[in-house]
Amino acid sequence: MSAFPPVFSVVAPHRTEAGGLALESPLLLAPLAGVTIPPLRLFYSLLGAAAVHTEMISCAGLRRANRKTAAMLDILPGEAPVIVQLFAGDTETMLRGAETALEGTSFRAVGINMACPMPKVLKKGAGARLLENPGTAFSMVSSLSGLGLPVWPKIRKCPPGYPLTTEEFCRGLLDAGASLVCLHGRTPAQRYSGEADREIVGAMAAKFPEKICASGDVYTPEQAADYLRRGCRTVLMARGALADPFLFARTLAFLGYDVHNSYRNPSPDFQMSLLLHFGDSVCGYCGPRMAVLFVKRLLSGMFRGVRGIGGLRRAAARVLCWTELRGILERCDAYFERREECSGCTI
Repeated sequence: MSAFPPVFSVVAPHRTEAGGLALESPLLLAPLAGVTIPPLRLFYSLLGAAAVHTEMISCAGLRRANRKTAAMLDILPGEAPVIVQLFAGDTETMLRGAETALEGTSFRAVGINMACPMPKVLKKGAGARLLENPGTAFSMVSSLSGLGLPVWPKIRKCPPGYPLTTEEFCRGLLDAGASLVCLHGRTPAQRYSGEADREIVGAMAAKFPEKICASGDVYTPEQAADYLRRGCRTVLMARGALADPFLFARTLAFLGYDVHNSYRNPSPDFQMSLLLHFGDSVCGYCGPRMAVLFVKRLLSGMFRGVRGIGGLRRAAARVLCWTELRGILERCDAYFERREECSGCTI
């Protein structure tokens, strides 16, 4: 990554103290199942994420010494501070899994998933099911707070009929020892549809100053700034950052940070260098097939406004081999038109 300039033109002028960590900004990469693998976390660290989350990791898998689960604990050199996010349905499994996860690793905080609404997680008593079992949720936080790292549970808005209100649940987590509560404004039943309730997130930020991290529907710098204006200490970037890989840099600039022009106004050459580096990183870490999948996913959000990008995306869509896709990307000049209209720096 040394080939690329740091995202800040100068040292970040105002560091953020959040959840027991000193961060360069309040913008964090959210945990995303099947997505936030180490090369992708490294990519977004370069693009301005102040901290990054692992995928949701099964504590039961860690206790069974499952090889694939253990590999999810990898951290690559150069990543921003990494928060390991764990899930389990009971306190004992959570604690033993966390102890395994923290052996010989350099995680900076421990996240507990209390938000996933998917059936395969709920049936294990984990994820958003814990909103229905506050005693277990609070016990998990209390047990992990003795491991020496900040504990960051991630929850959803509690709907009517649940044992506790969202406020009561947040208070219980903080009383149990949580350093930061990441709050998503959808209920479990909403899953990923509809709109996140920004009002409830803002209300909890006002009720628990400096203890709430916002989550949900951050696709623009203005939407991230809105959460901060409401009093949230930090903001999680998720699908919005996948749709626009430069959302971190654009939001930092919007918030007044001195962001390097290469990231504020990225030229096609700079974007291509980043994408090729990312693809090579994924290929080296988990193979050429995954490199193709991940690069195609980010390609849809890159090169916005560059004439000819549609042709490049269509050509890339037909390719299944990383070597072939890399060659197409290297010859992207053939697809781009009127590049002189695109300003910005090259590396």
